[in-house]
Amino acid sequence: MAVSNSIKTLIRALRARLIKRRQDAALRECDPRMLKDMGLRWERGTLVAINPEHEPQARRHKAITRDAHETCPHCGSRLT
Repeated sequence: MAVSNSIKTLIRALRARLIKRRQDAALRECDPRMLKDMGLRWERGTLVAINPEHEPQARRHKAITRDAHETCPHCGSRLT
């Protein structure tokens, strides 16, 4: 059972990496002005946000998960 979970996790990680590489390849064709309009830039070969401190990933993730547990996904009513 643990082996199958490890294999599933590995497959998910590989799939996510391939998707990210494909997206980065598509964005490499964009010129810097277009990337700036999207709020992105290339830094040392990596695609980064122009203002990463504006909305930290950890805070945004906490807000999404907390909100998801406080409201019903079907009707939107507040859960107690």
